[in-house]
Amino acid sequence: MAEIYQRIQHNSGIPLGGIGTGSVEIRPDGLFHEWHIFNVGQWNPGSPCACGEAMGPEDLVFMVRTKDAAGQIVVRYLALREQLHDLYNLAWARCVAAIRFRGTFPVAGLVYEDPTLPVEIAAEVFSPFVPLDSRTSGTPGFYVSFTVRNTTDSPLEVSIMGLMKNAAGWDQEKRTPRNKLESIDDALAVVMSADKLKKNHCSTGDMSLACRGPEVTHITGSFYQDHRAGNRIVDGAGLKVLTFLHEFRDDGKLPNLNAETAPQPRKGFDASKLTPSERRKLMEELLNYPALYDHYRRTALIDPTLVEDPSFLDQLVQIAASLAESKSEWGWAALCSRMQMQPQSSSETLFAVGWFFPNHISPTGRNIGHMYEHWFGGSKDVVGFLIRDFGELREKAADFADSIHCSSLPDEVADAVTGQLTTLTKCTWWTKAGHFGVWEGYGCCGFHTTDITYQGSFPIISLFPDLQKAQMRRGAEFQREDGRVHHFFTPDFSAVDDGFDRVDMNPQFVMLAARDYLWTGDRAYLENLWPHIIRAMDNTARLDTDGDGLPDADTRRNTYDAWDFTGCPSYISSLWLGALKAAVRLAGEMGDAPRAAQWEALYRKGVASFDSKLWNGEYYVLWRDGTETDECCMSDQMSGDWFCSTCGWGPILQPDRIKKALQAVVRYNFREGEGLVNASYPPGKKRRRAASGNMQAEAPWTGIEYTVASLLIDYGLIPDGLAIVRDIHNRYMQAGRFWSHVECGSHYYRAMSSWTLLVALSGFRWDQPTGTLTFAPAIAEPVCEYPFFCGIAWGNYYQQNSLGGRTAAIEIADGELTVRTIRLPRLTGFEQAAVAVGGEEVACRIQKLDGGISIAFAEPAMLSPASAVLITV
Repeated sequence: MAEIYQRIQHNSGIPLGGIGTGSVEIRPDGLFHEWHIFNVGQWNPGSPCACGEAMGPEDLVFMVRTKDAAGQIVVRYLALREQLHDLYNLAWARCVAAIRFRGTFPVAGLVYEDPTLPVEIAAEVFSPFVPLDSRTSGTPGFYVSFTVRNTTDSPLEVSIMGLMKNAAGWDQEKRTPRNKLESIDDALAVVMSADKLKKNHCSTGDMSLACRGPEVTHITGSFYQDHRAGNRIVDGAGLKVLTFLHEFRDDGKLPNLNAETAPQPRKGFDASKLTPSERRKLMEELLNYPALYDHYRRTALIDPTLVEDPSFLDQLVQIAASLAESKSEWGWAALCSRMQMQPQSSSETLFAVGWFFPNHISPTGRNIGHMYEHWFGGSKDVVGFLIRDFGELREKAADFADSIHCSSLPDEVADAVTGQLTTLTKCTWWTKAGHFGVWEGYGCCGFHTTDITYQGSFPIISLFPDLQKAQMRRGAEFQREDGRVHHFFTPDFSAVDDGFDRVDMNPQFVMLAARDYLWTGDRAYLENLWPHIIRAMDNTARLDTDGDGLPDADTRRNTYDAWDFTGCPSYISSLWLGALKAAVRLAGEMGDAPRAAQWEALYRKGVASFDSKLWNGEYYVLWRDGTETDECCMSDQMSGDWFCSTCGWGPILQPDRIKKALQAVVRYNFREGEGLVNASYPPGKKRRRAASGNMQAEAPWTGIEYTVASLLIDYGLIPDGLAIVRDIHNRYMQAGRFWSHVECGSHYYRAMSSWTLLVALSGFRWDQPTGTLTFAPAIAEPVCEYPFFCGIAWGNYYQQNSLGGRTAAIEIADGELTVRTIRLPRLTGFEQAAVAVGGEEVACRIQKLDGGISIAFAEPAMLSPASAVLITV
């Protein structure tokens, strides 16, 4: 009896490609899905070019072939897809039995399992995602790196072949696909383009497949049916199947055929009228086509004289004509690496895929292009860059992933942090003019939605500050005259929607600007945004009609756009207090003492009013309007405190009340297996129509869940915070869409707030203008290790609190930090400490700090990859 244990199919994976380049996903079935690299489809849904899917999951596929010392041959697709099987003609070409898929963005690891294979075979599939290097991280291409290990005690012959379709100009009727073989250092590449393409069309461009490994052979161009056993002829002795997979199976290599374009029909052809030399020349030309070569090779095995007869040449010409007139796609390329492996040895084969489709035409009809046009002239340049710099880029991508997944972060947190970074590849536009933005949801709403950037942009400012500051600067250009901040860019970066009525965006804009400046120290950025900050603050201040320091008018519209507020809402007021706190600091940085004093006084008044007006003894109520109160318990009621805590600006509200309110949020809004909903009415509280039964109030938004979990961790409620993260993890894993979180659309931008879990657990805070660096790990005993990222540098922090010693170390992986003060409030057991930078002890003043220590350097310390900090207590 056949028993099958089936689980849900996973319909998301790791996006491949660069920031703003379009992408393709590698999924757990080993195949490549959603080829959104042609400037159309969901990535650019309003494009005036034809839409549809240019390539499908079977249009890039890899195969392995092994041959043991006894001559036993096994051929397997390195994928799981029923449609790949031809059980009638090619029953020996099957999919592997199973694939173990591990996604640690930017790297997807695949282990292919099949009991009939005498090797262990694994792949690393990734793009060159490099922190602090947006240029490299904006490369339109990716790697597929195979590692093979001979697990037997005998020699083996192992071959890996990659097959890819030419989709250049795929939707243009007059296209004539052209594939050209190129050498790139020690690799071979097939550059896939097309003749007769329109100059200004989305699909005009080229793509390349490259391979580096032992004994690389090739087929430059072929028909789809040439590897699917779809070409059949009757040669007088029965029906024959033509496919180059026969050669791959028999010899473990490809016959090095170099057809660049599809064959052309020859009318009225008669080989007997040609001279012997003319026949030989034509024969050499025709044998570059895989189907004709296969027929020739297999006929010659029967009797070599058969292929020398002119009638055989007539037959080849007829087959070529039949192929040319068929509906089979032309333009497939194949590259194969064959390895001779000794017992228990390992070998690697590298493939690279690149593309260059420069005509990014927006819904306005304008060709806004791609940033990658500044760095590459075509896909050959892309794969050349990838091949030549593979070692360095592999190390940097792996170091980034390992810094998170091999740290002290709980597994579900590490998965949340890197899992949501996939949005940076999947959902971004980066134009030739340098405009950058993130889709709010994949292909929906708009770009750089201010109220979503508020939660989702922490990893962008941490990893690629130039991109975050670019979208902020561009957004500020659309600020309305009355000071209202834009909602989102649409349909490209030339305009915005009419979403100025959302009252939460102004304070969010101010806090974002402050964070970006304080983490990077970019004075020009602050000076550029300062007039916009003033206008945004002045506009929100006008919403306070009773003079208590809190907004109480025009507070209806906000990011919860199907859920209206009224009066003085806790969510809106919390944001306003966060903006005041940030604006006071920025006014000080700008030397604007009058505004600093004005905002400081308003801040103090607002904080007192928030407590007296909105605190009900257990949590902060949803809103108060005169004598009317809505006591709905909102998960996001202290959003401003979440942002300030993550940035290291200290609390707005009383810490004991923050903690008590968080406990109420968990008590009333979180259920394991259901998630943390946005709001609920505690038992006995009067329900009001706007919130009761509201779809957004009763929904779990992962972007909000992560922020609440982060704030819980910051206030010591670590088990509750981690329980929320685990619930999200299980919910999306069980749904089969782990890398595609939903809100208004898939791959939702807000969920990138998961990055703040890393900040909360590491206790990392950075203030560039003062040079103050803080680490206060939430989980620190007895040994911990956490990565940190602040836009201008990244590295790792190590701390040990044990009987064996109390030490801390800060190692910079890339970038530089000029540090004046290091605060380590959880490095306990202070008596005395030695501090060394780059191996040399430095002069500093050490003081107690909350049970830990604070270190003030006599002279600013420059931290770089060559100068680690070691602190011994």
